[in-house]
Amino acid sequence: MKKLAISCLLIFCVAMMSAEVIDKIVAKVGSDIILRSDLQKQMLQIKSSDQSMKDIQPIEVLQQMVEQKLLVQKAKDVDLKVDSERIKSYAERYLSQLIAKYPSETAFNTDLAKMKLTRNDLLDYYIEMITDNALSEMLIDRYVSSRIKIEDNDLLSFYNASKDTMAIKPVTWKLGMILKEIKAGEETDNAQLLAIKAIHQQLREGADFATLAAEQSDCPSKSQGGDLGFFKRGQMVKPFEEAAFALSPGEISNVVKTEFGYHIIKVEEIKGDEIRARHILKTVSPGAADSLSVRNLMEQIRSLYETGSKTFEDLARLYSDDPEADSTGGVIGEVTEADVPELFREAIMSSPVGQLTPVLSSEGMLYLFSRLEEIPARILSFEEVKDQIYDYIFNQKQIEAYAKWMQQLLEESYVQITP
Repeated sequence: MKKLAISCLLIFCVAMMSAEVIDKIVAKVGSDIILRSDLQKQMLQIKSSDQSMKDIQPIEVLQQMVEQKLLVQKAKDVDLKVDSERIKSYAERYLSQLIAKYPSETAFNTDLAKMKLTRNDLLDYYIEMITDNALSEMLIDRYVSSRIKIEDNDLLSFYNASKDTMAIKPVTWKLGMILKEIKAGEETDNAQLLAIKAIHQQLREGADFATLAAEQSDCPSKSQGGDLGFFKRGQMVKPFEEAAFALSPGEISNVVKTEFGYHIIKVEEIKGDEIRARHILKTVSPGAADSLSVRNLMEQIRSLYETGSKTFEDLARLYSDDPEADSTGGVIGEVTEADVPELFREAIMSSPVGQLTPVLSSEGMLYLFSRLEEIPARILSFEEVKDQIYDYIFNQKQIEAYAKWMQQLLEESYVQITP
């Protein structure tokens, strides 16, 4: 299905260059014409780009195509220029992105062959499309956008007339969070360290490395006897890399600790700046006892807060694993109900303001949240919304000015639309 969608997009974009149908002129714009097939392909282009076609009529699309022709003609009249090398670069990038969506270059080339097209045909189409869009934007900026003037009085008048409906800030809450990652404790770590040391002893006594890796490693590479293939410096975590590149072929490392656990490494081959190595890994993952220990700690934190022994900010700085907790005191922002994390929204919103939620969990992390403070709804000040008002008024004026300018171009040009 994905392949079909990609193929359709490509076909709809470039079929205008290979259509072999009896056509009809549906519009004349100066010396340019628009064919019925052009209009159909533009409609299909819109549909293939996932835009809803329900409310889009062919006459509306044709009007847009007429306007685009007028803009390109106007650009030629005033001798506007684009950076052709930059346009070509954009087009090449667009083409590369399209090819990357195919399962293979062969599949892409097959589609091109079916349409009797080459990559250069497609590239030329994209160059033309991007060039026309760039010229249009330059023209609109010159003849429309740059001529729009908005005074501060306009902004203030709009604010005074609409602030009761458009400048209302809803109820928000200062939201606090304390999080703890469930990590392996000392007992779990020691158990895995003893296990990897026992394996290391077996290797010293002559056991086969690949066999032990297949039997006892916690890494998916165990199915290949721990073989990681060839790799260069910079491709592995630092402690692993330093130990591996210090070995000679056939040599076995001491126990190496990384963020993934405990490793034993054996180098098999060296080729230039690459080595091929095997390893045996014993991961240090938290167990049920570790999870229970962290949960008990979170319950103690809840108790300290509820009894008033510590403030939320103090508790966040003392216990939270959030790296920003020291500077923020656990406050993650001022939020509306819609901004509250969806996964925990029900628990957060059902807990009274100023109190902690129950201990919440997700993907190896435990959380405590609190709506620390409620900020009532209010009307935003003029300064707070000044920029948004400017953008809104500018967009409205731009639409009006563009419509007037386009009407002027239509009156100055020869345009005929044929039903």
